[in-house]
Amino acid sequence: MDDRDAIDLARTIAFERGIQERTCTRAIPFAFGTAFLNDAYRIRWDSNLLWVDRPASADELADEADRILGGAGLLHREIRVDDDDAGTVLVEGLVARGYGADRLVVMRLDGRIEPRTADDPVEEVDLPTLRPTIETVIRREPYGNDEATVRILAAFGLELVRQAGARFFCARVDGEIVSLCELYREGTIGQIENVNTLQEYRQRGLARRVIRRAAEEAVADGADLVFLQALDDDWPKELYADLGFSPIGHVWSFVRPPGKGG
Repeated sequence: MDDRDAIDLARTIAFERGIQERTCTRAIPFAFGTAFLNDAYRIRWDSNLLWVDRPASADELADEADRILGGAGLLHREIRVDDDDAGTVLVEGLVARGYGADRLVVMRLDGRIEPRTADDPVEEVDLPTLRPTIETVIRREPYGNDEATVRILAAFGLELVRQAGARFFCARVDGEIVSLCELYREGTIGQIENVNTLQEYRQRGLARRVIRRAAEEAVADGADLVFLQALDDDWPKELYADLGFSPIGHVWSFVRPPGKGG
């Protein structure tokens, strides 16, 4: 990792942490970092987690997650680790405690944004317009198995509008929104998140177009760093690379869903 990559990776981490701090209702310091909780969105795992910034063993972190998240009555466990080497060391021990381990590659826009074509279907919309499609996306996830959960998770977009300046981009087919992404902005940084295309409309280049539009808008709005994340072992990172995003580092997310033993 060169100096620029290290600096920009640190900027992306600070950006994400800032959103976490602004959207939480409680921040609880613990021996190895800070736990962020949101009492209004208890079922949203990414709003209730331990953010680790000091060395710890897998058992120490799992015990702290049980103490803090379990003590708050939460059924899931989530641990965020920003140091790639530290995360790698934790994998075996946290997996043994029932956690899944995701290594995320952080990718920065380095290439030139492809110009839009005259028939580009992408438009910017407000959250109420996009919300039915967001709800459809959630229903198709394993955790979207009841309407109360769907409504609560979709409603978190309101927090992202207020606290992360969220903007929403989508593409339609026959008038129906079928592909989308979100753009978060603060200062000179933009993050593209929640890229999704309904399964039956994939392989049409729609995700490429909504990402391109979000990146274009971020740059036009003054961002000198535009980034996104992808699972390091999954195919979307190849799409992002083709769009001009380059890897600058890795972070880790460890999650134990409800019902998994610890």
